[in-house]
Amino acid sequence: MQTLPALRAGALVLACALAPLVQASDAADLLTGIPRLACEATLCLSSSLRPGECSPSLDHYFGILKYSRHGLDWGATVAARRSFLAQCPAATDPGMTQRIEAISHGAGKCDADYLNRSYADITYKWRQRGYRYDATTGTQEPVYEVHALDTVTLTQLPAWCVAYNDHAWTYELSVRYVGRPTMGGRWVKAEDFDAAQARWDADHGGLWASGWNFSLSDPRQRTGL
Repeated sequence: MQTLPALRAGALVLACALAPLVQASDAADLLTGIPRLACEATLCLSSSLRPGECSPSLDHYFGILKYSRHGLDWGATVAARRSFLAQCPAATDPGMTQRIEAISHGAGKCDADYLNRSYADITYKWRQRGYRYDATTGTQEPVYEVHALDTVTLTQLPAWCVAYNDHAWTYELSVRYVGRPTMGGRWVKAEDFDAAQARWDADHGGLWASGWNFSLSDPRQRTGL
């Protein structure tokens, strides 16, 4: 497990994992208090590597929540988290304003678990099994075999996630979408994509040939059955 380097005034460097976020200053004294937490949070939120040293700063960062009478106020929460990160002395260095903006909007909302929870939906795997006679209408109505499947309908990352995940100073935060929304798709870490896609292809191969169809709506609702 990688450990956090010393955080010097105006410096954020993640050795062996990240390129320097900013150039180290000549100040030798370590930061303390809120400025230190802000620098550590910026560092920790720039990587999927989360050693134990990250816990205090991340607990502080994600503990910043603002509410209105309607519940969580995400706009105010983002602003408060941005203000917290801005207390790191390095926040005024070149490129850091954009980095802090990306973190405050994206951190905690762009990983696979969050995306899969937030955009979860139901899709249907179905095939027609025959017909039955409807005495009321005097017609033959189709009979379906239907299975509900969990899926994730969002297949393109929101703009704030693109800015957060694809920033030049980000390390191993990218995610990719596996499968299709109508066939039980989901988000995974980028490094897991090839294996996850291969499993999905194996699980779904030949289903069309077996007469299965997939849709985001229940075919029985279209027929009233």
